[in-house]
This record gives sequence, structure tokens and C-alpha cells, in this order.
Amino acid sequence: MTQQGTIKKILPGGMAEIEVMRRSACSHDCSKCGGCGGLESQMLCVTARNRAQAEVGERVLIEGESSQVLGLAVLVYVLPLILFFVGYVLGSVLLRGAAAGAIGGGVLFIVGILVAVWYSRRMKARGDVPYEITKKL
Repeated sequence: MTQQGTIKKILPGGMAEIEVMRRSACSHDCSKCGGCGGLESQMLCVTARNRAQAEVGERVLIEGESSQVLGLAVLVYVLPLILFFVGYVLGSVLLRGAAAGAIGGGVLFIVGILVAVWYSRRMKARGDVPYEITKKL
């Protein structure tokens, strides 16, 4: 996965904070669709390895390892959802009630979110980022 962005800040350890345009799922054809609510204009900041030695304000091309990015998306979005359903089923079966299932689902949903936050902080502390600046534009 490649994207273009602008260096906003140089970080210690050979890293940089880059502002990139958020990609929409519909290939940025929002004028025809309108379904995404204008996501094509939203900007987000990502951290990347700065092997190209780019400076603040420069336009750069960043690449992300697709499997790692998709794995992180699964961790953040899918794991809490799966844990919710597991908690709901376990609560409903073990305690025989929909209320117990809802509580069990809610508890495991929160556990899934906490796991995602913990993993994100662990990656940040280790300097393990899925993006790398490949060249200056």
C-alpha cells in the first residue's frame, strides 16, 4: 500500500510524523457516490520510518506492508466484535439470560478494545511502525 503525504514533524529514532489524506473505500469518487460523507478530504497523521531523510514540509511517498496494516485493522475492529459475541453467548448459556449475555458481551468487548490499545502502545514503545518513507517527491 503506497500513499503520498507531507512531513509534519521529525521524531527521534529516525521517525517522522506524516499527514496523509484518508483513503475512501470507493476509490475517491465521492462526487458520484456521496456515500462516505466526504472522507476524501479528511487528513490523518501516521508515524513512519524516515529512511529517505526527508525534512519538515517535504512531500513524500510512504509504503505500508499491507499484511501488517490489515492485521492491525482486524485487531482494532474485528477482535472486539468477535469477543462481544463470544461474551454474549457465554453469558447467555452459562447464566441463562439475555441480560447476562449482554453484560458478558460488553465486558469482553471492552477487553478487546483494551487489548488493541495495549498492543498499539507496545508497538509505539518498540518503534515498530507499519509505514516507511520510500522517497521524496
